[in-house]
Formats: sequence, C-alpha cells, structure tokens
Amino acid sequence: MPSRSRPATPIARIIASGDEMTLGRTVDTNSAWLADQLGRAGLRVDRMTVVGDAQADVVQAVRSSCDGAALVVMTGGLGPTDDDRTRHALAEVMGVDLVERPGAWRAIERWYARSSRTPSPTNRRQALFPRGAAMLANDRGTAPGILARIGACRVACLPGVPHEMRAMFERIAARLPALVPGLVVPHVAELYLAGVGESDVQARIPGLMTESDPQVGITASELGHLCLRVVGRPAQTRRRIAELRARVGEWLLPEAGLAASVVGALRARRWTITAAESCTCGHVVAQLGAIAGVSDVLRASLITYHADAKRDALGVDPALIAREGVVSEAVARAMAEGARRAAGADLAVATTGVAGPGGGSADTPVGTVWVAAATSAGTSARRHQLQGMRDRIQRRAAAMALALAWQALGAVPAKPAASRAKTVR
Repeated sequence: MPSRSRPATPIARIIASGDEMTLGRTVDTNSAWLADQLGRAGLRVDRMTVVGDAQADVVQAVRSSCDGAALVVMTGGLGPTDDDRTRHALAEVMGVDLVERPGAWRAIERWYARSSRTPSPTNRRQALFPRGAAMLANDRGTAPGILARIGACRVACLPGVPHEMRAMFERIAARLPALVPGLVVPHVAELYLAGVGESDVQARIPGLMTESDPQVGITASELGHLCLRVVGRPAQTRRRIAELRARVGEWLLPEAGLAASVVGALRARRWTITAAESCTCGHVVAQLGAIAGVSDVLRASLITYHADAKRDALGVDPALIAREGVVSEAVARAMAEGARRAAGADLAVATTGVAGPGGGSADTPVGTVWVAAATSAGTSARRHQLQGMRDRIQRRAAAMALALAWQALGAVPAKPAASRAKTVR
C-alpha cells in the first residue's frame, strides 16, 4: 500500500513595526512570543521581520510576507499619531480606501470614559479600517486590531503594547482553525534538563533529533536549563519522549525549569530557602518569585552588596574579606551560612562576583562569579566564568546559584522514570 504523505504545515509570518525597534531602543519580544504560540497552534513560522514606521517599508513587508503564507501577524503601528501607519499600509496593499467604523470609535470613547476622560481628536485615526477588514476588539487599550484577507493569506494586525497584543492574540487563537484551512494542532511535549550542555545532550541522543514527525529541538535558557521540545502526532511524540528520557535521565528536571524544580522540591520537603546576593542584586529571588506557590518556601532575601552589609547582616568576618577578597569561595560560603542563620532557613544560596563592565582584574576578570549553597549537611561552592553584558551575567549567575541549590537538595533523580515530560498540548 502506498504511504500517505502528511499535508504541508501552513506557513505563518510575523512583522513587528516601529522605529523604536529598528533604532535599537526597544527589544522586540512580541515576535518571539507569537512564534511560540503559532507553533503550538500548528503553524510553521519561517520568517520574522522588523520594519520601521515608513509606510513604504511597511507595505513592502506586508506584500513580501503574504506571498506563500497562510497567516501574517503584525504588531505595532495602530496608535493615534502620524507615525502609526499600519492601517494605511494595509489599505494600500489591499487596494482599498480607509473608512471609519462607528463601532470602533464608540469602543474608544468607552475606554476613555472608564477614567472620566474624553478621547483626543487624533484618536479618531484609530477607528479607520481598510474597507472590508474586520475589527478585533481591544479590552486592554484604545487601539482596535484589524483582520483582513490579502489573496489566500489572512492578516491580523495587533497592538504593539505586549499585554494588549497577547490578550488580542489569545482571542484570535480560538478562531485559527476556521481562519487557516488544513490547520492541525500538534501534540507538544517538553523535557527540562540541568547540569549539562547542548553538545553533550546531542552526543547522547544521536539520531533522535529530527525535523520530521516528530520534530525534536534543543533550546538553551539563560535561566540555567535546557529544553528538549518534541512536536508531532500524539503516538509518535510519546514514543520519542520515552526514548529521550531513557538517554538523558540523569539530567532531567521534574518541572519546567530550575526555579520551578527548586520550589517544588522545597515544598515537597517542607523546607524554606533564603538568598544573600551581592553581584546578582536580587535576580535569584526574582527567578524564585516568578513561581506560583513560592510563598510557602521563600523565607527572606538579603542584598548585601557592600562589605559592611555582609558583615552586619550576615556576620561575615571583615578579616576574611580582607584576606580572601570579596569575590572568593570563602566569602561566598560565609555569606550562605550567615544567611541561613539569619533567616532560620533550611537552605541558603549566596552570590558574589564581578558583573562589570568595570571592576575586574587579571586574577578576577569581569564575569567571575562564586555561588554557594548551605544546608544542615554542609556548604558547597562553585566558581563560574560568565560572558556577556552586566544584565546577562547577573541572570546567569542567579541561575548558577539555583543549579547549586538543586544539587544541594539532592533532588536530581537517579532513574529516568522518576522524572516526567511536561505535556504542553
């Protein structure tokens, strides 16, 4: 019997518009979020474009993106000012006029009325739509979205403000099967790993990373973990996850990332944690604090940047600092032990290092970080040499502290069966 080939996955493309991105003043986080959501919905994103505010450039980006795509999602350019040109560019590509939609203007008036204000005459621009296009309601701001068709391609224009964009897209997502013919929602499962690099994982799973059904890919996170994502039909995805788990079992995390795994292990043990941070300036606790339920385990947080604060809040001996240096194994250990005593916590982590861009030396260059973890069983410490700008070094150092906390908890499973994949869909 001849094999049946699967239908081609519909193509989606993303456009982010705004001079603030092409000038480097704003980072385009919208496109990354949309790419993830579109992939989970069953579309393949093969292109992401960032374009400025010039109408001619937006027109070119829309025309190019629609060619061969089933769906184009565009963000930005829906505001009330003259440099917001998305609606004008879309009308030009469609070859139609802009017309005012009374329903859109009433929605804008209602939004302002909530705070006892009146919209400016310039806001009337936001009620203009290409003739024949549909309105996408915005319950988070003044800019309605636009849904149009250009040939066989659907075009959804969303606000550039991230929380407005996400809320609007989440409402569109439920309509995607009707908007995109042949859309099949895939099964997605993820394994999270810590304590290993991408190359070592790939060496352990030869032949299992494929672009066919199921697709397998590795993504490294600056939060200290790797993600193995498997996308395909349910049966094939489950089989591949089982094969992967058998190969990489000693590195598996039980939750989606290091912080979640640390919080989960602490809750299971009924333990508490505290952190004493110097170079990371609160990044450790920020990563923990992003996890729901952390209030059950997080005891306290201390940012002891100055040597005097290390002495006064943590009891670190000034003579130790003078002898070993503030960025040293001995001081990191003393910080963790002092934080554990001060907070009355079961586990304490500490960070000290040189985040840059200045302050380094030949012996302690920028990016040198010591992290420590202390429990009743003892204290461990690790030195890391990190690369990048100050913010990246701080995030990575915080992740390294959580990795050491994970090891200190003794929570790394001995057998693959003790861990599980997170099924996304």
